[in-house]
Amino acid sequence: MSSSDSNLTMDEKTENTITRLIYLILLIGIVLVVIQNQEQRWLLFSISTLMAISITVRRAIIYDSFRYLYIGKINIIFDMILIIIINYFDQSFLSYIFFLVLIIDASLSYSSGFTAKITLLGYIIQGVERYFQLPDFNVFVLQMLADFVTFIGIYLLMTFIRYQIQQKEQLRQVMVQLKIQAKELEKAYQKLKETSMDLEDITVLRERNRISREIHDTVGHTLTTVLVELEAGGRLIAIDPVSATTKVNLAKGQIRKGLKDIRNSVELINSGKDMLELTSAIKLLINETILHGNVHIHYRIDKLPQLTLDAERAIYRALQEGITNGIRHGKSTTFVFNLKCTKKSIEFILQDNGIGTKKIIPGFGLTTMEERIKSLGGIFNIYAKPEEGCLIRISIPLEEELNKRFIVAP
Repeated sequence: MSSSDSNLTMDEKTENTITRLIYLILLIGIVLVVIQNQEQRWLLFSISTLMAISITVRRAIIYDSFRYLYIGKINIIFDMILIIIINYFDQSFLSYIFFLVLIIDASLSYSSGFTAKITLLGYIIQGVERYFQLPDFNVFVLQMLADFVTFIGIYLLMTFIRYQIQQKEQLRQVMVQLKIQAKELEKAYQKLKETSMDLEDITVLRERNRISREIHDTVGHTLTTVLVELEAGGRLIAIDPVSATTKVNLAKGQIRKGLKDIRNSVELINSGKDMLELTSAIKLLINETILHGNVHIHYRIDKLPQLTLDAERAIYRALQEGITNGIRHGKSTTFVFNLKCTKKSIEFILQDNGIGTKKIIPGFGLTTMEERIKSLGGIFNIYAKPEEGCLIRISIPLEEELNKRFIVAP
């Protein structure tokens, strides 16, 4: 909509106040004109009433639609014609009050430019009427000066009121926007709070899972070697009591070691520290297993670069779980382990000579192992066939190679 057809937006209270003011001035004008012109009172009353109806239609119907504001301009011109007729029969010169009503009405519904035109046109019409009705030129000039002050005063007053209404409306809209934004901010805060609580729950759950994995990996491997020692002791007790006693003592030592490992795991979890240097930890695990598990483990470990703590833990736990499963479920007696370092990844291969299986059903240990590897961007595969043992292959990308995957080409 162009500025010339600008309809002023105001709240209901302000609009009602302005409407009452217009009708009050209109009523005063009608009463004064009718009283001062008794001979033509019914004619003037009828024309004034028609103008009141016209103003009512304009304010109640036309101004409610932006599309029909131009009709309101035509309607204002029609009202000015009615005022000219009233002026013709009015001998009191009070009918100029109706021009003031039009100025007030136009200033609140149209631009200041259009209102200025209505003000000027009303002043000119009033001047022409006074020119023909006032015989004394000096009186005419004085009256025109008085009218000028009145018309300009009303115009400036309504311009100021219009500005105040605009400022009030802008402030109201800003307040509405602030309330909306405050509600959105409150919703965002609640969402953030819920997300934070969910994240806290997830963090607690992950920590619980990590603790359960640590206990499973540590205790599971230790109990497996203890079971092997006790089974061997049970077989030897009848034929070689001394060796059987040795096996039982070794089993006791493993149990003590298991308890110590649990304490160490709890301490490591609480302190945030990790295990020994990876290669040393792997060799210690292999030697302990050979000593207590009555198995053979052939291994080769390349010189490893600096790995993340998560990667080191994943490799160590994968070997621990693989050997434990091989002994416990696969009845394995021999393992071949290779840990190779390529330019792009760490390659983990563990082969055993166990009984194998037709179908691998992942338990907690294998599931945890796979989750660890995949969380590092790695690949986890396990193969098994009856009487052919089990093969675990793991590939973990080096950190530098992993970072390359997330580089987006320009």
